[in-house]
Amino acid sequence: MMKSSNIRIDISATMFRETDWRERLAGIMTACGESGIELGVQLHNTSPAEEIAIAVGTGLPMTAHIPLLCDWQINLSTTRLDPALESLDKSVSLMRRYGIDLAVLHGFVMTDLPIPTFGRGRSYDEAMGEILRPELAMPGSRLCCDFFDTAEFAERRELTRENLAKVASVYPDVKLLIENDFPCYGAGNLLAECAALLDNDMCLDSSHLWASSFIYDRDFIGETRKFLDTGRVRMVHLHVSSFTPATPKTNWGDGHLPLTTPNMMRLPAFVGCCREAGVRHYVLEIRKASAEDIYCFMEMWNRGEEK
Repeated sequence: MMKSSNIRIDISATMFRETDWRERLAGIMTACGESGIELGVQLHNTSPAEEIAIAVGTGLPMTAHIPLLCDWQINLSTTRLDPALESLDKSVSLMRRYGIDLAVLHGFVMTDLPIPTFGRGRSYDEAMGEILRPELAMPGSRLCCDFFDTAEFAERRELTRENLAKVASVYPDVKLLIENDFPCYGAGNLLAECAALLDNDMCLDSSHLWASSFIYDRDFIGETRKFLDTGRVRMVHLHVSSFTPATPKTNWGDGHLPLTTPNMMRLPAFVGCCREAGVRHYVLEIRKASAEDIYCFMEMWNRGEEK
């Protein structure tokens, strides 16, 4: 087996919700050792305190998907920033406690309302449903329509850019990556042209981009290259979506499935593009992660040139 070169793979702390997480972790550690991969953990924005404690107890290096243990999501596209800043400050304090200096966040939602966090007893749709704007959605759906040419979108994109710069100056010891969103509930950071204008380093999510590419009639690999060509992608959230072009647009959902799941995503080409762009930090945002995901990743890494 070919070994990796300076690759870091984080498992998601959501894996610790599985009853056999110890066996899964042992297998993943073995697979990473065989492949020459550095292993870490990424705390998830839905992680309860006990899950964070387990992650800390592994002794593995950690990153974070914020907010952590907060009441409000971090939306930077609004002038009503107090809830977001409260969650950001609380999350950074927790990160400092555990020596974490790198975090991912979703920061661009087309609303001025405070957005409740989800997880820890509240579902994603329960939280996000409170801020649904039907005029920004496909009819009868939570999925975003094409509002990218509107004045409001441009204004909120600029607010997001300005506020990302401001929070970076407030927390100079913490690196904040903004993630491309799943296209629903008024999320704005969906395509490469928007992400480039935010002027901030990024985490590129495979299944979010797969959904956005289909819904807005873009080529998935072409859009991947556009994100990477910004030179801003520092991390990849890697997971599988089982949705296909045969699925009606309004029925699409997210991914977070193991890499061995049958799919139409052309993930070897996606990983190959990321490798060629110099991205070396990957997060398996997969609750049921296993050693097979590590081996599957390495197979894709080694054959990614076959695009």
